[in-house]
Amino acid sequence: MGSTLARFMLEELQTLALVGLLVSTYYLTVGCRNISESMPQESTNITNKVAGVTEVLDDIADLLNAGPQSVTGNSITQTASSPMQTILSAFLSSASTPKEHGDTTQPQEWEVLNPETNPQDETFNQS
Repeated sequence: MGSTLARFMLEELQTLALVGLLVSTYYLTVGCRNISESMPQESTNITNKVAGVTEVLDDIADLLNAGPQSVTGNSITQTASSPMQTILSAFLSSASTPKEHGDTTQPQEWEVLNPETNPQDETFNQS
């Protein structure tokens, strides 16, 4: 008796799941048909958002281009057309300036030790 009740409930659960799949398939089909109607409007929204982002990126590129001018006092004759060109010109301008640290004009002299003697052994022998 218990197994027939469990089997009956299982069949009802399967039937309910199939009905749910049927209803969700209907709404999915209707949604896919409506995509073609909403695509022109969405593409316009996407185009407007990309234009807004392009304006922001242009402003950032202008700021990056103006940054090296204010620090070094050098004037750049043309505005970079892309952020990559701005970064490249910043690297090239820093490569052309002389280095301030790490540039030693006199060579340092180092004592050359005999490879057979160890300074620690000599101090040990002297004591």
